[in-house]
Amino acid sequence: MHLRFLPVLLSFAACGPVPLEPRGPDPGAAHFVVQSYNIKNDLSGDPSTVEAVGAAANADIVCLQEVTVAWEEALRARYADAYPYMLFHPLEGAMGLGFLSRFPLTDLGVLEEPHGWHPAWHAEAETTMGRVHLLNVHLRSMFTGRSNAVTAYFSTNEDHLEEMQRFSQVRVEGVPTIVLGDFNEDPDGPALTFLESQGFRNALPLFHPGQPTWHNPPSWQMEQTIDHILFDGAFTPLNSWVANIGNSDHLPVLLHVQDASF
Repeated sequence: MHLRFLPVLLSFAACGPVPLEPRGPDPGAAHFVVQSYNIKNDLSGDPSTVEAVGAAANADIVCLQEVTVAWEEALRARYADAYPYMLFHPLEGAMGLGFLSRFPLTDLGVLEEPHGWHPAWHAEAETTMGRVHLLNVHLRSMFTGRSNAVTAYFSTNEDHLEEMQRFSQVRVEGVPTIVLGDFNEDPDGPALTFLESQGFRNALPLFHPGQPTWHNPPSWQMEQTIDHILFDGAFTPLNSWVANIGNSDHLPVLLHVQDASF
């Protein structure tokens, strides 16, 4: 090897894998778009965020975090026609969850967290590619959930791993599954690493690595990628992206998938 090529090779290695190019579905392939969005509990009913829920690429399934009673009322009123199937588990504070769908939904159970942190919710959608299981999660935030902020911060990794190991026990072998939500951790966090060890792939880094999903309002001086959508081998990813809409501190994250058998 000529040494003059070494800097070029090293620069390519430092860049990491080349992102995938978005594409349309194969002819005849069943496909759909799923969205995850933390709508922020203290914005309940905010008109811009209400519109953002249904505006992001016109998703077929929308999975929400921080759903309150007021949020449920606003979303039912706005999307009764666009999303005929809805499930809500509204709670005060940041604990509530919800699903809006064009496909029939079956409630497979809210998964309570024994420490009193955010629950998760397991549901089934009868999509164009058949049954798909959805696990909607909201892992505890970095500075809450423990006796004080310092303890919470230094316990984040072990707590997130414990949460995800517990929640993922509901997975049904052989049923296509998507795990999504507000993970409150970057793409290399322990909960995500655990899911990847179980055969899941994190969608957004495949197409737009480093694209932030959260910011510290009112400015964008602090940004993180803490909202994620992971899918198993039953799906082929076609695109994943973030929509810059709404007034929440989080942004909608979307994934377009098709049946992997095509």
